[in-house]
Amino acid sequence: MVTTSQTPFRFFASLSIIAITLIFTTSFVEIRFTKLRSNGRSTIPFNEFEFTPSGHLELNVSRISLSIPNADLSQVGFFFCTQDSCFHVLEQVIRREIRCPLNFDLIKRVFTFDKLQNADRYDMIFTVSDANQFTLVFANCVPNLKVSMKGRITAQSI
Repeated sequence: MVTTSQTPFRFFASLSIIAITLIFTTSFVEIRFTKLRSNGRSTIPFNEFEFTPSGHLELNVSRISLSIPNADLSQVGFFFCTQDSCFHVLEQVIRREIRCPLNFDLIKRVFTFDKLQNADRYDMIFTVSDANQFTLVFANCVPNLKVSMKGRITAQSI
């Protein structure tokens, strides 16, 4: 039988356990801003992020400008790779075994510029289901294409 003097104690004990759990639950948010101006490099690593299985990346790209108006935009975009898969991608590009990292099966494609549909900005949230450290990479597989853009990248691991 619970007496009335024990009820407040149990309530505060439960409340304390919840508060301690919330204090020790970690959540990390990292926000990065970047800008490219008439950049023709084929691959540009943006940043490394460590994700938990419930992490996500918010990518906001604006003021997009391309030097070739009718370029194949499915060959321009962003992808994630782990350290191992990035190594394999770069190795195969150098050996000319693959032409574009966006077509490699070991990467996680975030988005390609053909999704822009003539807009000069793109906003998206990408959910990461694997706990790992990933590098966000911009790939430009169109020869002689120069890209200008501003980017805001928010990575969150809960």
